[in-house]
Amino acid sequence: MLQYGMGESWAQGLVDMATAHNEDVYEPEAAIATPSPTSFAQWCERVLKPATIT
Repeated sequence: MLQYGMGESWAQGLVDMATAHNEDVYEPEAAIATPSPTSFAQWCERVLKPATIT
């Protein structure tokens, strides 16, 4: 990655993530989406819109 101009910290982060993935550090349960009673559009209307109106 360094040969293609990527910064050292960024390249090390990719190595660390790949290592963690190979060592099964990530919990499989975290990959399963939990349904929400609120849709994204509803959340935008109820939470985001009021927070951005000044």
